[in-house]
Amino acid sequence: MATLKEISALANVSLATVSRVLNNDKNLKVLDETKEKILQIAKDLKYKTPKQRASEKKERKFEVGIAQMLDSNEQQDDIYYILLKNILEELCLSNNIHTTTLFRNDKRIFITNTKNKLDGIFAIGCFSPDEIKNFESYSKNIIFIDSTPDELIYHSVVPNYQLGVKIAINHFLENGHSNIGFIGSFYSFGNTKEVEINSIFRYFKSFMEEKNYYNQDYNINCALNSKDGYIKVKQYLSSCRELPTAFFISSDAIASGALKAFSEYNISIPDNVSIITFNDTNISEFATPPLSSIRVFMKENSKAALSLMQELWKGEHGVKKIVMPCNIIERESVRNLKK
Repeated sequence: MATLKEISALANVSLATVSRVLNNDKNLKVLDETKEKILQIAKDLKYKTPKQRASEKKERKFEVGIAQMLDSNEQQDDIYYILLKNILEELCLSNNIHTTTLFRNDKRIFITNTKNKLDGIFAIGCFSPDEIKNFESYSKNIIFIDSTPDELIYHSVVPNYQLGVKIAINHFLENGHSNIGFIGSFYSFGNTKEVEINSIFRYFKSFMEEKNYYNQDYNINCALNSKDGYIKVKQYLSSCRELPTAFFISSDAIASGALKAFSEYNISIPDNVSIITFNDTNISEFATPPLSSIRVFMKENSKAALSLMQELWKGEHGVKKIVMPCNIIERESVRNLKK
């Protein structure tokens, strides 16, 4: 790129004069022929002022792909991923970044409708090594959200599941509950889509064992959707097993089904059993009664992911894993047994 020094030498004038001419300084007194000479040399060398470069950079519209672990039909069972994608798309739009969806074709390969080169990919959820290679064919700039397939290679943003579970259990304990059950999947896809013990269940079991309160008979293993939540909770209730005073539900996606099953057995929330869910989507907020829930700050997670992508665009390649905090949103689903 041409410099002021080069233009100064060719025009045989000072650096200050060159700078003031190129920045259209109205107070500069210089011969018209000198001004025209400087402008012509700058044009020949394709020089751009810092202001011009900044303007061009601002006008340059990046395009990123967004890929999700769940297919469209599966997303209907877990609104969390739909909301996260929507928030990320809105955030990109406000930063003049165009988004396009990567979706699986009939061969389970991620494709996109755009013909433009992608400047990066946001991958939401867990993906297999082959799927990650598929992403790399579009762009090397990949940010994973909700998984960390390789902390030495890929940037990632993940919620602090351990903290979230600890907050939920402590909230139950503070309200006098020690007989606490778990509703959710015992096993799920790990960071590279291999089945392993679900991290939320693992932390739940660990914290309860640490307190000497863990009772496996209180646990209900179900898929992360309302239908299976309904079926498995009904099976549990029909088995006449002892009902704990509280349940921690590992995903809002299960909550509506679980609540329906409790209602059919005339089990009142929170009078007969207390509930805390995980994710804090509209499902928990507008349930009857409104459910206390561990909030995953989706907007903040999306901002962190975008910040990592922008670092990659600037050439900052130190790999980062950002662990985002969770917090509890207290509503009406936890009874205080100490009162």
